[in-house]
Parts: sequence; C-alpha cells; structure tokens
Amino acid sequence: MPDTLRPPPRAVALLLNVAHALDHLFLLIFATAVAAIARDFGFARWEDLMPYGVGAFLMFGLGSLPAGKLGDSWGRRPMMLVFFFGLGASALLASIAQNVWQLAAALTLLGTFTAIYHPVGIPMLVQGAKKPGATIGVNGLAGNLGIAAAALVTGFLVQAIGWRAAFAVPGLACIALGLLFAKVVPAEAEPPSQRKRASAITLAPGQLARVLMVMTVASATAGLLFNLTTNGNGQLLA
Repeated sequence: MPDTLRPPPRAVALLLNVAHALDHLFLLIFATAVAAIARDFGFARWEDLMPYGVGAFLMFGLGSLPAGKLGDSWGRRPMMLVFFFGLGASALLASIAQNVWQLAAALTLLGTFTAIYHPVGIPMLVQGAKKPGATIGVNGLAGNLGIAAAALVTGFLVQAIGWRAAFAVPGLACIALGLLFAKVVPAEAEPPSQRKRASAITLAPGQLARVLMVMTVASATAGLLFNLTTNGNGQLLA
C-alpha cells in the first residue's frame, strides 16, 4: 500500500479525533457563556446578544468550501496546523474583547477556522482505512463528546474564573495540541490532488441530482435543529 494511502498511526488518529471534539466545543462556548457575557456587556436580556454570534456559524458553513479546496491542493497536514493555531488564536482574541463588535469579529474568525476540520480532518483520518465506517463512527463520537464537554468545561470555567477564561483556556490548549500535531504528524509527500486516485463510482446525472438534493436537505435540517437546541438548552435548563 502506498504511503499516502496508509491509515494514520494511532497517535495521529487520536489527535484528529480530539480535533473534532474541539471543533464542536469551540463553536458552543459562546452559546453556553452568553448569559455571563450579556451581563458583563450590559445587556438586559441574553437573547439580545445572540445575533452577534451568527457570523461564527455562517463561516462554519461557508468556510468549508475553500478549506476543502486548500486541503486538496496545499495539503491536509498544513491545513490542520492552520486549524489548531487559528482556532486557538481566535479564541484568545474573543477572551480579550472589550465590546460586542470585537467579540462578534473574533467569533466570526473562530467560525472560519472551525470550518477547516470536516473537509480536511475527516478525509485525513479515513485515508487508507480498512473499516472507514467504524473510523467515522469513532470520530463522530468524539465530536459529540465535544458538544457535551462544551457545557461542562465552559460552565465550570464561567463559574470559577469568568467567561473570558472559557475562551482563553481552551484556546491555549488548542495551540498546545497544534504544536504536538506538528511534531507527531509527518509532512506529506504530495498534496492529495496530485495523488493517484482509485476508480470512482459513477452516477447518472438524475441520480446525482437526487442524491445531492437529499443530502443537502438532510444536512440543512439537521444543522438547523442542532443550533436551535444547543443554543437554547442551557437557558431553558437554567
């Protein structure tokens, strides 16, 4: 099996799964800490602060297109390094924001870096995998654990130190993991776009259009329900 098609070593796979957990954790820090942030910035209602976080989720979707393209043409390892360092740096910027517009800008930047993981980290994880379904299953579990950890970690840090620490501590941890990733993951011999590809399954234009429509509707619906619940659960429970 060529080196470019070998499954990643366990340490690399572990870091990629941790990265998926971080990807979802960072997206939900704001939603979990919004009540504390609203009080600090003088908002009477936490709901009035929620629109300032829209940029993060918008870029989480839109940013996946250029991220996937760069992952193919430039390389997945360098893009994952951009993910770790960029995500950590944007969280640190959010932690020092002095007004809502600075926070909104930092959150939008954060969302841009979270967009990198799915089109870059998952293909890197499953390349050469003998059981891709099981590999993606473990990866999905890691992402869902990141959602759960967002409530626990953010809630604890907000109560113990303050909402700024809820961004700063994970941000520093993300940068540290980026340094570890740079040390553990070897450089790619060539970007994915230059590798030989296996035979692909071809679909008729009508079949392709139906598959695209079903996947788009399912993804959009799932994303909408996910954001409706995760952004409101904390306040509903409170």
